[in-house]
Amino acid sequence: MSISVNAGSRLDQLPIGPFHRRIMLLIGIGMFFDGFDIYIAGTVLSVTLKSGFSTLAQNAAFISATFVGMMLGSFGTGFLGDRFGRRFTYQFNLLLFGLASLAAAFSPNMTFLIACRFVMGVGLGAENVVGYSTMTEFVPARTRGKWLGLTAVCVVTGLPAALLIASVLVPHFGWRSMFVLGGVGALVVWYMRKSLPE
Repeated sequence: MSISVNAGSRLDQLPIGPFHRRIMLLIGIGMFFDGFDIYIAGTVLSVTLKSGFSTLAQNAAFISATFVGMMLGSFGTGFLGDRFGRRFTYQFNLLLFGLASLAAAFSPNMTFLIACRFVMGVGLGAENVVGYSTMTEFVPARTRGKWLGLTAVCVVTGLPAALLIASVLVPHFGWRSMFVLGGVGALVVWYMRKSLPE
């Protein structure tokens, strides 16, 4: 005799509690750094151009590399999730763009920075997909729209945060500090997310 269990139906019946808030916190922080890292381009590229580290053509390549990487990361994360599991995917993408961001901070030239940015883009695109899908799986259907809206807020909050932080850090520590902050933040979230369910 076989017994079927509908986990989705059971999750939909659970009241909102600490479990859901912890999921929101850990996914939301990761999504914030996703947005933060996407939006630092505007603050970094103006400084690299002014200092002679980059040219207009290289800045265009940097932006293109970001979104090509994000496209590939968004596309590939579904296959990785099906093959290796959701937990592996949402941890791998954070580790990827966290380490690439730290490497970008030590770029000896713009070509290396563009290559790092492409790798960051892969992780950023994957995080976007995994973040929303994880929230969809754990949050009850009756309040799912609100929670996904909050997740989106975490992403777009990265824009004003990146601009405000850059206005303080860049004049004193240079554009590389923005990549250090983004990379360290991503790795901290990667460690915190070890407590999330499979």
